[in-house]
Amino acid sequence: MSRHPGRGPAFSIIALSIVLALAGCSSAEPEPPPDTEYTSELVSVFWVERQVRVVALDRMFTEGDPDEIVENIGEERERLFESRIVQETDDGYVVELDEDAWDTTIDFSRIDGALNDAMYHNEVTWCGDDVTGEEFVDAYMDVFQGAFDTHDAYEASVADHVDCGDGRI
Repeated sequence: MSRHPGRGPAFSIIALSIVLALAGCSSAEPEPPPDTEYTSELVSVFWVERQVRVVALDRMFTEGDPDEIVENIGEERERLFESRIVQETDDGYVVELDEDAWDTTIDFSRIDGALNDAMYHNEVTWCGDDVTGEEFVDAYMDVFQGAFDTHDAYEASVADHVDCGDGRI
């Protein structure tokens, strides 16, 4: 016999409701990959920032002395070579813009660190006042982080920003 008549079935119903509610909360959506702090449902903040850095680095090579730019990168420069983002050719250094050609067996956080060093230690000189590459990247991210839903839209916006436009597409 129950100590509190009538409470047994009510408690069971409440407990069952809680269990069913919790079971209904489990998501069938897959966990996001480790390189995701989403700006939207499709594009990671890290990817956007990496895109701005790589395109800006490519323009730095075009506008300045690639030997000097590579030298300025500092201790992290080898990661850019290992990942094949920066490559040495017979004509000097080039930036590989096609991500599919990169060696991504290297942790992206290490690649991002090396790109950060490249921006921090080199300047954007072609859009008016000289600023560090990092200031240039931050200026873009401050305005456009989360602004677009696709990689293509970000690629167009980044290209415009690096070409001294306002980044609006």
